[in-house]
Amino acid sequence: MGFDLENNALGLLLSRTYFTFKKETTHLLQPLDITPEQFGILEQLTRYNGISQKALAELHGKDQTSVGKTLDRLEKKELINRTTDPNDRRAIVLQVSEKGQALYEEAKITMEKSLEPLKEIFTEEEANQLISSLNKIYYKLSGQ
Repeated sequence: MGFDLENNALGLLLSRTYFTFKKETTHLLQPLDITPEQFGILEQLTRYNGISQKALAELHGKDQTSVGKTLDRLEKKELINRTTDPNDRRAIVLQVSEKGQALYEEAKITMEKSLEPLKEIFTEEEANQLISSLNKIYYKLSGQ
């Protein structure tokens, strides 16, 4: 299997798709006063409530500084709490606040709606294959 880079530049297709999806989700989340990045952080914290900033950055695939800035914004909006780890006073753990959980649930519905157009063009099997292929690309390029 070969790639025709002239007509199907994989990097361009991935980039164009990402930016189009991000633009659409930014627009959909705007009424909730949350960005796609903030939603992604809230989603991870909902799954892994009580984790450290370092662990969150690793899960999210971003550096701690970028994640820290997003956490600052979420904390300012009272959507998350930073507390001292009871087992290690030097460590901070992150938790979703009640307000954050409520906003996350609302934003999750909005994000699910953003996927509706994809359900019109992909069967479930095709969607699973696409996800699998994208994961393969990610893991190969990230060295994982």
